[in-house]
Amino acid sequence: MDSKILQLKDYIDEAEIVVFFGGAGVSTESGLPDYRSRNGQYTEMEEQNLDPKVIMSRKYLIENPEAFFNRPKKSVAIPEPNDAHKTLAKMEQAGKDIRVITQNVDGLHQKAGHRFVLELHGHNRTWYCMECSRVYEPEEVERDERHIPRCPIEQGIVRPSVVLFGENPDKGVLEKSRETIHKADLLIIAGTSLTVNPAKNLIHRFKGKRVVVINNEEIDTGKLKVDLYIEGKVGETFKAINE
Repeated sequence: MDSKILQLKDYIDEAEIVVFFGGAGVSTESGLPDYRSRNGQYTEMEEQNLDPKVIMSRKYLIENPEAFFNRPKKSVAIPEPNDAHKTLAKMEQAGKDIRVITQNVDGLHQKAGHRFVLELHGHNRTWYCMECSRVYEPEEVERDERHIPRCPIEQGIVRPSVVLFGENPDKGVLEKSRETIHKADLLIIAGTSLTVNPAKNLIHRFKGKRVVVINNEEIDTGKLKVDLYIEGKVGETFKAINE
């Protein structure tokens, strides 16, 4: 086994509380594209002279709902948890205190069986009416003649329960994330560029013993000292630990 994988395994074994702080790169091996890598969704948009912070904002949704909901999307198979999700869940089920904080909205950690997951950017498991807050399953959302999702009661726009640009994460989730990182003795930062708030600031709540970064590209962690950097895919790294 690679020495860095062995080192990571030792760090996990030694730690009382492990916080796994993950971004889009955790789910790429499940077939979901990331955002800010060379082939990411936002990078593609910028190459087409589109500003993701505009197109994926609350303001744009309200002012241009038809364009927002009818953007061309790549068809992808229904994603399934990969080795990162499954190994973390398996560790937790075996009695290890693994706590997940994720920037992803895909729910793959929960699908793998994980019980402690904080979703900074919300999730896509439910949608809600922006007028009356009625909650809908994605498959039951009705659309009008312009293909805009509408509430059958209030006729308000129905949107995914995700955090868009121009919106703030849920205060409760944010505060719980701060507390969770502060309590940990091992922080694993994986599959994230750490370029947006609150992610890039939350990590500085860590006061524990070890910091590990698993990513395809180096990231800026500011003054937070990194004890171990593993360049590579997150799922492959956890598969190696599992084996």
